[in-house]
Amino acid sequence: MRGDRASCLTVRLGRQSWLLAVARGFGSIDGTPIERALLARLRQECERRIRGRKFRRAVDRPREAAAAMLSVVARVNSDVHARTASHDDYVTAAASLTAVFAVRGYAYVLHSGTTAAYLIRNGIVTPLTDDDALHDGTAALLPRALGTTPTLEMTVSNVRVGEDDVVVLLGRRIEREPDAARLLHYVEFAGPSEHVLLARFERADAQAEDIEPSKPSISPIAIGRIAIAALLALALVLAR
Repeated sequence: MRGDRASCLTVRLGRQSWLLAVARGFGSIDGTPIERALLARLRQECERRIRGRKFRRAVDRPREAAAAMLSVVARVNSDVHARTASHDDYVTAAASLTAVFAVRGYAYVLHSGTTAAYLIRNGIVTPLTDDDALHDGTAALLPRALGTTPTLEMTVSNVRVGEDDVVVLLGRRIEREPDAARLLHYVEFAGPSEHVLLARFERADAQAEDIEPSKPSISPIAIGRIAIAALLALALVLAR
């Protein structure tokens, strides 16, 4: 993570399942910036549900994982909306959210707003999210974000992931689609107001109970200059 770490979240929900998320917004809840309040509530809801056997089974199975995580985010959105003073005519607080739920070789992307996720594979960058903002030349209108309504509106997609794939979550979409070198340069020099989370997929431990050795696992990386330099070198080598 880099920049505003409180606006980034990593939660391990199972032996092969991780939730990664970034949020960016405006307004506050009880004096806490909404993105921090939103992610704190998301972590709390995940930790509460993981105590249940049904939820633990669901988040460890690709076919059930997306629905399980949507249910979590929907509950969080409803709670956040109830704690703001927003109503149909006036929004006091709202946040964009991009979350990647990785389980057994799949990455499910839940997205609403102007946050963003990118996949780096073999040196090639693929955007995993669209920009929900509507631009009229002078200002940007955000038609959907968390906390604006009690009902949840998110785009859900999925992608297969493998060993050495890198997922980058950002608090805002980069203008012009970046190549791997430009994207990792952006991550390295992200300022304190940015929201950056980067993770690399690794081969799963074949000795671990209930883990299929042919599937990748995911490890969040605490980004520093050494880690960035290594990833940049990897991306450039793979791109040749």
